[in-house]
Amino acid sequence: MADKRLLCDTAETERLVVHMAKGSKVRSMPWSCLLRRKSLLGLIVALIFCYFLIGRPEWVNVLDIDALHNDNYYTVHHVSDVPGMDELIENVPFVPKGFLVYSNSCQIKEVDPYKAEVMRHFKRVKYVPCKKLPPLTNVQFNEQSQSYVLSINGTAFTRYNVGSSIHCCYMEVHRVNETEVSYSKCQRFIHKAVLPNAVEGIIVKCTSDAGEIYINGHATIPVKKSVQQRLKKKEQQRPPSVLMLGIDSISRANLIRAMPKTAQYLYDNGWFELAGYNKVDDNTFPNIMALATGYDLKSANKECSPYEVGGLEKCSFIWNLYEQHGYVTAYGEDAIKINTFNYLKEGFVKPPVDYYLRPYLTAAEDKLQRTIVMGLPHCLGYETAAEHVYDYALEFTRRFLNDTYFGFFWTNTHSHSDISQTSSMDAYMVRYLERLVRQGTMDNSVVVFFSDHGLRFGPTRSTWSGHLEERLPAMFIWLPAGLRQSQPQLVEALRLNRNRLTTPYDLHMTLKHILAMSGRTNGLESLGTAPSCPQCQSLLLPVPEQRSCADVGIEDHWCTCWSYDKISTSSKETRLLAMRVVSHINQFVHSFRNGTLAKLCAPLTLSVVKSAYQAHRNALDPENMRTVRLTLVASPSNGLFEATVRHNQTDNSMTVTGSVSRLNMYINESDCIQDSAAKKYCYCWKHKKG
Repeated sequence: MADKRLLCDTAETERLVVHMAKGSKVRSMPWSCLLRRKSLLGLIVALIFCYFLIGRPEWVNVLDIDALHNDNYYTVHHVSDVPGMDELIENVPFVPKGFLVYSNSCQIKEVDPYKAEVMRHFKRVKYVPCKKLPPLTNVQFNEQSQSYVLSINGTAFTRYNVGSSIHCCYMEVHRVNETEVSYSKCQRFIHKAVLPNAVEGIIVKCTSDAGEIYINGHATIPVKKSVQQRLKKKEQQRPPSVLMLGIDSISRANLIRAMPKTAQYLYDNGWFELAGYNKVDDNTFPNIMALATGYDLKSANKECSPYEVGGLEKCSFIWNLYEQHGYVTAYGEDAIKINTFNYLKEGFVKPPVDYYLRPYLTAAEDKLQRTIVMGLPHCLGYETAAEHVYDYALEFTRRFLNDTYFGFFWTNTHSHSDISQTSSMDAYMVRYLERLVRQGTMDNSVVVFFSDHGLRFGPTRSTWSGHLEERLPAMFIWLPAGLRQSQPQLVEALRLNRNRLTTPYDLHMTLKHILAMSGRTNGLESLGTAPSCPQCQSLLLPVPEQRSCADVGIEDHWCTCWSYDKISTSSKETRLLAMRVVSHINQFVHSFRNGTLAKLCAPLTLSVVKSAYQAHRNALDPENMRTVRLTLVASPSNGLFEATVRHNQTDNSMTVTGSVSRLNMYINESDCIQDSAAKKYCYCWKHKKG
């Protein structure tokens, strides 16, 4: 009783609130006593304030988090047939709680999605339909005529202000090259029209007495003779198809934070997570090239330079391999200006796949009513840009449901520029995955739901959580039931690999492994290794436990295998390392493209070292080598840079590993150059002189 009377003292109550705000565990707090205090309202306000200030300590679980925080927090339970982090499963090595990977050579800490340093910048965004009215037109594939039919939606028709008459027509969209499309004359139709099989996209317009009342677009997957001939060969037992669903810039932690319903759906429905999936380079292009070709950035630029017209065609992409072995292929990506193979690059001379969405989206961005969010297209007509891609993927897999296909579909617009925006697509994505199931797509398809990296810019990126999140993208794999039953060893390998260090090179080899299982090749060995990581392997085989970043083509700067301790930012040694980093940046820009940029960009000088950390050595790290991570500001750009250096304490030499990251925006200051590799470092002389 004495303890309870003490707790009823107002001063003691305030002390407890402070302890709780610091995350201290108070398990015997008598709420019945607190209810008798007039300060209850003040206590609740204090608790809410502390929650937002410091994040979610364990004690908050006694409250209704969703109600308390206006749905900004959702608890995701990691339940699936893949072992959880804190479970000891027979034949699966134990991983301590709080780690994604734990071995002598690599220890990756789990990121708390709800840590205060991130949550202060996160606010859930609601999904808002692009239009209040439903589309006036639709297209459907007619199995009997083997053609698409464009028709007026009778139900929607009554909701439009048609007046005394309505006139509708459609323009065919035709690809000229990667940046241009052409349009046919607008062809009138009444009620419906059969579209020619040469058409892969149309823009529809309708006018009435009052003028234009409707404009929309439709992409199609028409019959192609070349594809039909390739698919003629039918196996008695059809091998699985492959569907790649990628979302730009979404880390594993931000999937859980911003798309908790999607994450829970994946955990609850038998998807296999690769929690130790570590990116291999800075931005989208090199990480996608690693999984699509097996090349790192340096090798890709040498073997199939995207800066040369026709350069990309010199490399064999994974979809080319599938096409060569009898699969129909497709590629779709939103936000045409920043497309993976086109942003400051030449793109493809010819469509890289059988069905290529880029020409249609070029027309959609040109002709349809468009809204911009965070600098990228959001609504294109009646749907978001991302939904155009998802619709295309759904139709592609439906059209070839009974054939073999390889589809690669990538979205940027709802995730690229902001930590919160992708939350608007959470419920949509769950419904979309459920539609794939109902359609039968999942019955005979290996599906990869993945990202390239976490968010690379913005206030959260400068935090410790942001550093890790950027390097640990989301990665989930679905195996169809038939494959699980016929080859249980694949299931066991994916269970085991959940908490192993894995990379995009491993995903490249996995896609080759799936192709090899089709029986259409001479086995996996005949398809070769990932050229830039010969020791990387399929994720459908057990990955070695004692893997280090060096073993699998990950430079120190991108590696998440170490824990770090803070060190002095003002010490002579730290400043010397920072000055060497700035010198490294200047040398990179000066020598880039044979020195052609040297006269355009002002040299940088060190302003201040913002933070410095030294890595703990793992058991297999050399004793004379220390790894240091620095965040620094350089002038005159005020660029915020992050670098990881290897400091050899025997000879005092230093190596900058990977590329140096740019953490703040540089849109206007580097407009004198158009090369993405050097753009983040350049501060144009014209701005300095101005």
